[in-house]
Amino acid sequence: MKIFVDEVAWYAIAGSDDPLHQIMKEQMQSFLDDGHGFYTTNIIVGNVISRLKLKHGAVRANRFYDIIEEAWSGAHLHILWIGRRTQRDAIKLFKKFPDSQLTLFDCANVVLMNRRNIRFIMTSNMAYSKMGFKIVPESIG
Repeated sequence: MKIFVDEVAWYAIAGSDDPLHQIMKEQMQSFLDDGHGFYTTNIIVGNVISRLKLKHGAVRANRFYDIIEEAWSGAHLHILWIGRRTQRDAIKLFKKFPDSQLTLFDCANVVLMNRRNIRFIMTSNMAYSKMGFKIVPESIG
């Protein structure tokens, strides 16, 4: 199974003080144990590193990056890149659904997930379910 991990989930996993920390951490471990593949974007990784640095300092931000880098160089994580074409398609989607709670970067995630036939997303952002994605962990919804 392919699972997209959004910014909310990564931040919850990396921040032990986050209210979703335990549930996201346990869900990720369960998926890892079952051999599932994870996907995220370069923008998500950058945003989480920046948030961690601001709230917890550079040491934790750098440790998170090192973990991501190790997972990416192995078989556990695929980092998808938001480039010009994805940005253009995300803006089209953003304009198509003006009442959606999805941000422009969320729309880019949707574009990338659709291109790779990813149907599951680790997040607490329920707006993704309205776009046809299954939110995990289920207990969040």
